[in-house]
Amino acid sequence: MTTVKMNGKDIPVITAKAITTIKNKKTGTIYKDEEEWKTLQIPTEDIQRDVLVKIPKLDLFAKTK
Repeated sequence: MTTVKMNGKDIPVITAKAITTIKNKKTGTIYKDEEEWKTLQIPTEDIQRDVLVKIPKLDLFAKTK
């Protein structure tokens, strides 16, 4: 596990994965990337971006000194 030293303490670095879904608000069509909807000349106000961030489970009740 990678750690970073802050104020003399080792803090674990958590790696997160972000998944972005781009779709048309009116038709529900899902596009694979930004270039696809731009080449189709879809207006920006018709585009919806959903972002899902996945992180590993954290131990919220860890014992402290």
